[in-house]
Amino acid sequence: MTSPDVKATERFKAGGTLHRDAPSYVTRLADDELFDCVLKGEYCYILTPRQMGKSSLMIRTAERLRQRGFQAAIIDLSGLGTQATGEQWYLGIVKCLALDLRLAVEPEQWWRDRGGITPAQRFDIFLQDVVLAEITNPIVVFVDEIDSTLKLTFADDFFAAIRHTYNLRAREPAYDRLTFVLLGVVAPTDLIKDRTRTPFNIGHAIDLQEFSRADVGPLETEIERLYPGQGRRILDHIFGWTNGHPYLTQKLCQEIAGAPARAWTDAEIDRLVETLFLGDEAQQEDNIQFVNNYVEASPERRQLVQLYRRIYAGKAVKEDERSPAQNRLKLTGLVRARGGALKLRNEIYHQVFNTTWIKRNTPTNVLQIVTWAAVAVIMLAIGAALLFAYRQQQEQIALLKEKYLHDIETGEVSAQMYHLGQLCGVAQAEAQGVFFDQTDPHQQQQLFATATLTTTSSVQLAVVLDCLAPVIERRIPKGDDRAQLSSAMCGALHRLGDEYGDEHLEHMCAAER
Repeated sequence: MTSPDVKATERFKAGGTLHRDAPSYVTRLADDELFDCVLKGEYCYILTPRQMGKSSLMIRTAERLRQRGFQAAIIDLSGLGTQATGEQWYLGIVKCLALDLRLAVEPEQWWRDRGGITPAQRFDIFLQDVVLAEITNPIVVFVDEIDSTLKLTFADDFFAAIRHTYNLRAREPAYDRLTFVLLGVVAPTDLIKDRTRTPFNIGHAIDLQEFSRADVGPLETEIERLYPGQGRRILDHIFGWTNGHPYLTQKLCQEIAGAPARAWTDAEIDRLVETLFLGDEAQQEDNIQFVNNYVEASPERRQLVQLYRRIYAGKAVKEDERSPAQNRLKLTGLVRARGGALKLRNEIYHQVFNTTWIKRNTPTNVLQIVTWAAVAVIMLAIGAALLFAYRQQQEQIALLKEKYLHDIETGEVSAQMYHLGQLCGVAQAEAQGVFFDQTDPHQQQQLFATATLTTTSSVQLAVVLDCLAPVIERRIPKGDDRAQLSSAMCGALHRLGDEYGDEHLEHMCAAER
């Protein structure tokens, strides 16, 4: 078996920009798409997650274009800083252009000589009076890391200036020779809100996807050279984990290339994946940390995590390119669009950013907590009020029962009828219970036998009769006691007037009428 040499690990590069001649560079459809679009003078933009190979594609394309007679400049906006003033920032861009395009101008002096106008205006003039005036060949300007402008208050003017160079093509033919390519991890709507000034609605979007299995011939060739007879199987198993994600794929190839010579079984590759990406220490791994940081720093964190939860659970989420939440979630790298729907990007992400991660990154909804707390307080208050009312009612029932029983002992008929009537109004079941269960038949009959207009009002009698009459047959077995009580009730009803008689008493009093 061939032992891997020291330089083998240099043939793979995980992170950073690949050299234009790097043997591990993987050519994708986006390479020819970007190259052809720039040849035709189309403005282009590549907005994808980190470590998908944007900068490497830029370097390789710039070199191909130079070979076709283009002058190419590369501006890394992250190198200009986010604390610079507008003057300093635009001057930094002008200096980059002067250096890369080898312009015969001293940029700082030129900049100072035109100090009476805004930095954005000076940038426009520099493109026209210096860049296009000195260079007669086609020119392409790659502007990398455009997401670094998010915190700049003057970034809108910069992108509007780029849009202006495109608009000038209609009346200034020289501008046909100037093309811009914008690259970064950002959604167009985050950079500039005014659609009449943005360059993103006149540019060509380049879709930079993962490596396809057919793309990675250079990687397989190198693995096969190091481990004869294993190259195809090793790459197939790596793809099962990475789905062609450029950084993850290169990282695993790099680790395998630098390992002591041995037969790489699927189980060994799985253990390598576990070590690099899935263990606790892997949370500090560059790519994993980027996704974590991006999500945690997002002002729309809750919305992103909720959307990701649906996709993770396998629910159908139709792609909507106009959705800011979907666009930002795609920029994390967690999901990708396939067949008009959003899908998880690869198995490594599936295992790292799992349900535990989803729960940990679902921020506390303060408004919801406050709302539920308010509801809980209201419910407690209602409960307390109901409990207080219930206790008051129970106390009232107990007091009326006590008074009624006391009235029986004293023989106060009018008081008995009054308190029993009140108890009937508060709690019929309690009134029926105390009348039928706590008094004897004689006391029951006596209440109605002695009721007269001088001791009892017709209204009180009606309330008591309406409460007790419906349950006589159930409460008192058929016999003399029930007959005598019915007779006493009917007698009281006749003495006090039968205008309050009702259907409950009709059959009881029929014989008396």
